[in-house]
Amino acid sequence: MNHITAEVACAKTAPTPDMPRLDFVWLELTNRCNLHCVHCYTESGPQTGDLDKLAIPDYVSTMHQAFALGCRSMQFIGGEPQLNRDFPVLLAEAIRIGFPFIEVFSNLTFLTEDTLRYAATHGIHFATSVYSDEAAVHDTITGVRGSHTKTIHNLKRLIGAGVTTRAGTIRIDQDDAMMDRTRRFLLDLGVSLVRSSDVREFGRGEKVLGREAQMSGLCGHCWNGKLCVAPDGEVFPCVMARQWPVGNIRQTELADIVRGMPLRHIRREIYETVWLPKIDYMGCTPECPQSCAPDYSSCTPMTCDPQSCPQSCSPPYMPDCTPDLPQ
Repeated sequence: MNHITAEVACAKTAPTPDMPRLDFVWLELTNRCNLHCVHCYTESGPQTGDLDKLAIPDYVSTMHQAFALGCRSMQFIGGEPQLNRDFPVLLAEAIRIGFPFIEVFSNLTFLTEDTLRYAATHGIHFATSVYSDEAAVHDTITGVRGSHTKTIHNLKRLIGAGVTTRAGTIRIDQDDAMMDRTRRFLLDLGVSLVRSSDVREFGRGEKVLGREAQMSGLCGHCWNGKLCVAPDGEVFPCVMARQWPVGNIRQTELADIVRGMPLRHIRREIYETVWLPKIDYMGCTPECPQSCAPDYSSCTPMTCDPQSCPQSCSPPYMPDCTPDLPQ
């Protein structure tokens, strides 16, 4: 493929923040969590369910609307999504609708046999956070003694059942040696992918970092066809962008939110103020974000990812991430 032909091809396929796209959706099934992590961006905990407004019909309708808009990848998240008593029903509905990629982001301190069997049978992925190979360090971050033991136990159960798993290690105050050791510990368990991220200034992360939330704290990927639906119906560009709501599914159809000006404006702002500066810093090609190659000889989707992959909360199996890049 010559330079001109490849450039035209890239121009035709390159996404822009003005496109009313929905490729991936986070569905937050509850704001409650049995843990109380020091950096939690949703500020979840055992007593934080006051935002849980959506019921089964709301979630089912949202999934159907998302699928009709072309979305084919979704993640159930929270809080702790398994605390929603309707979790098994919603998981089954997502399969029935036909989503090719479904992931559950859970702290994995509990996992029923039914959920384990269902995930193994239907190809559902699981993700979790592990902060250290040392139980005491992990438990200090989660605020619950014994949480590390339970999470690792259930990770092993998932891996043993053939369920694809991944894990994120979030740096709070762990040193490089511990981060590396934790990564190797998880890979040795059989976790499919381990990614590391720094804590960000959202939710309780503001206190950890000593600064208020700001757009520059985002990883920058949320302009690109992503959307988060919170348990009160509020919609955000991503799970961490809670300061920038773009609608509420209890008042507005999802299609209208996706095509609406509030989302377009926020995506454009994130693209220009967060994404493009990182692309420029990496020496990439903004006109064709699929490729860093100056001659456009390689149009691998989002090889120009300035941080290799999105935050640990976002699956790497998406078109905007190249899993074989260094994690």
